[in-house]
Formats: sequence, C-alpha cells, structure tokens
Amino acid sequence: MNPDQHTVAEVYARLDAMIHQRHDTGFRLAVSDAVLQTKNPFETKKKRPLKVPIAIAVALLVVLVLIFVYFSFLSGR
Repeated sequence: MNPDQHTVAEVYARLDAMIHQRHDTGFRLAVSDAVLQTKNPFETKKKRPLKVPIAIAVALLVVLVLIFVYFSFLSGR
C-alpha cells in the first residue's frame, strides 16, 4: 500500500479522534444551546438558566402530569 493511501478504518479512527477532541460541536451542545440561555464568554463557570419558554413548558407539563395522576389514581377512592 502507498504511504499516501489509508484504510477506511484508519480514516474513521482519525476522524473519530478529531471529533471527540473538539468540545465546541456535537448534539449535546446543540441541545443545551437550544434549551439554555446564551453563554457569557466572560463567565464560563456560571451555570446557565433555562430559557423562559422552555421553563414555562416544563412547568406546564409537570402540572398536567400531576393533574392526570390525581384524577387517575387518587380521586376515585
């Protein structure tokens, strides 16, 4: 094999290593950017709060689940 040619496994391993070394890409980052407030580059250690529409949706979902549980299991006694 030529020194310029690489196998598929070698290329895949190299690409996988390059992707895992980068912390500014990925599915987890995309989801966290969609759900959390934008980052402040000067406060990197500070936790980011939820975006307001996401927080409202989560609170509404929790209330609806509680209502469902109450009327399904607790009110029929």
